[in-house]
This record gives sequence, structure tokens and C-alpha cells, in this order.
Amino acid sequence: MILPNFLVIGGQRCGTTLLHTILAAHDEVYVPPRRKEIHYFDYEDRFARSLDWYRAFFPADEDAGRYRAIGEVTPDYLFEPKVPPRIAQVLPDCRLVAVLRNPVDRAFSGYLHHVRAFGERRSFEQFIEQQEDAKQRGFYTEQLQRYLELFGPGKLHILIFEELLRSPADNLRGLAGFLELSRPWRNPQELIGTPINSGATPRFHTAFRKARRLGEVLSEIGLDRAVTLAKEVGLPKLFGTRPDPPRLSAESRDRLREAYRSEIAALEQLLGRPIAAWQHEGSA
Repeated sequence: MILPNFLVIGGQRCGTTLLHTILAAHDEVYVPPRRKEIHYFDYEDRFARSLDWYRAFFPADEDAGRYRAIGEVTPDYLFEPKVPPRIAQVLPDCRLVAVLRNPVDRAFSGYLHHVRAFGERRSFEQFIEQQEDAKQRGFYTEQLQRYLELFGPGKLHILIFEELLRSPADNLRGLAGFLELSRPWRNPQELIGTPINSGATPRFHTAFRKARRLGEVLSEIGLDRAVTLAKEVGLPKLFGTRPDPPRLSAESRDRLREAYRSEIAALEQLLGRPIAAWQHEGSA
């Protein structure tokens, strides 16, 4: 029975869609082509299913020998406390990859996602205070420690999203080594330039939300390919776009930067190095 030997565990709004695309571009890496996020370890109804349901997303035994790394990408695994022991139970020898983004930019990107996908009408300032996990997801150190306690540092590879964008060759060389690939990616800069997760905000939110829900239902019953095909032919464009997305004010950025100051220091201590890229202004 073939199961993953690596997982990308998060974080949410930290570049996991880009990382999934990069992983899929290497012929020694297998990630499920029909579904990026399986949510096996964090969704109660899915974890209650048989292991055969999860295994069905991965290559058959006779095909698995083609790959050195077989895994999946579900960014919510990092944040949910119940997930690390579940992974340790099912995949005790699994290697883990986390990609982290400046927590200020991560928080605002999360807000924009809610605006685009769910028609969020609150201001960012209201959202960040009222949405329970909006700020908390950026406190990465505690989340990483839960994995370190169970798997140890040798099984966890941490990428910084901004560093990946600025130095793709070096960062992907390190990732290739961690996944025990025979060679790194051939065109790292070209992969980084792939447009991912358009920031367009739909004009017709109600119709968009219904279409999104239909897509979730189709994926749940195994028709992921239909959802992917709809995206490839440009179906989301039928919902129109709003020309003026929200902007992060300087005041809100400063407040969040101060809120995360001690967290970033703790993360730098965990990594054993400064994160220089987070000292500069970012964008959502």
C-alpha cells in the first residue's frame, strides 16, 4: 500500500499553491493531479474513512517506483493542533515541508481571500479582530513546535516564501535535497514566474459562491477533474471582476507588525538565523 513519504503542511495563504505547482513539475515527485488539498488529517469525516480512501489519491504499487517523493499539499495541517499526532500515527516516517510568509502579509492575504471567495464585507481591521484565526495563523513557532516534538528537526524543512521568490534556485536545491531527489528543478526561475491564485475579486458574489460550493461538492464525490477543467477554460471570469480591491493601510500594517514582533523573533531563534526578507514591505 503506497502512502505519502512527504507532506506540505502549510501555512495557509503562504504560497502552497505555487509550491504544489513546483512539486508537480519535477518528474521524480508525485502530488495528486486531481486534487491539491486532500484534507485527510484535519477533516473529521475524512479521517474517519478507511486508509484505502486516502491511498487512492497516490500511485498504484506498480507505478510508485517512478517517484522518489510522493506527497500532498494541505496548508491547514500546520494550524490544526489535532493534525500532528494523526500524521505521526499514520505516517510516522513522513518528511514535512512548511512554507511561511510574512505574517502581516499572510493575514491581509487571508482577508482578501474571504473578500473574493465569500463576499466578506467587514473592513480588514474588523476582520482581523473578529475572525478567530485571522491573526493566530501567523504565530508559526508554536505550530511548528508541535511537529518538532513528534518528528524532530530532521524531518521538518522550512521555506520562507519571500526567500523562495527571490532565490528560487538555492531554495529549491535545498528542497530537492530534503526530498532526496536525484537532481534539483531544471528551471526554477521560470517556475517561480508562473501566475498562481489570481487576485481578481468577483463582481457577482452570490453566483460565485454558489459555483464555488458546487465545485466543493463535485470534488467531494470524486469529480475533481470537472472542477479543474472549468478553471482551465476560464469559467471564473464569467462572474466578472471588481476593479478596486481593498488595500492594507500603513496604520494597520504597523499595528500588525508590532503584534508579530516577538513571534518573528521566536521564529528566527528556532531557525537559527534572521529572516531579512520580512524586514521589508510586502504585498498581498
